Amino acid sequence: MNPTKEELDLIREYILLPIVISIVNKNRTETMQSTATLRSLYAAVASIVMTRMRADLAAVRQELRTHNISVMDTQENRDGDSVHYPYVLRGQRGNFTIQRDAVKAEIGRRLNRYIMEVIRG
Repeated sequence: MNPTKEELDLIREYILLPIVISIVNKNRTETMQSTATLRSLYAAVASIVMTRMRADLAAVRQELRTHNISVMDTQENRDGDSVHYPYVLRGQRGNFTIQRDAVKAEIGRRLNRYIMEVIRG
């Protein structure tokens, strides 16, 4: 049985959110070590963004459990321009494949969305 669009979206979220969180955290750390005048503001916004992302990741994890989906992110396989993530869904094994360029584009979109949420309040 093939995964539904909703199930694939959950897997995608589970894969991408930790990457985005890691990027934001790295930038926050670098900003705090810089001499930029507004470094405290940037770091505070980054912390708010990470808190929201972590909450979303927790919700995604719960949904994965509800749908009986396990993603083996520790077994990430890189294949040139693609990254493959094995998963188990309803007892069936599968691979979620995503292009590196798609990952980069999606990370940018997600970061912008979270930042805009913080700005809008």
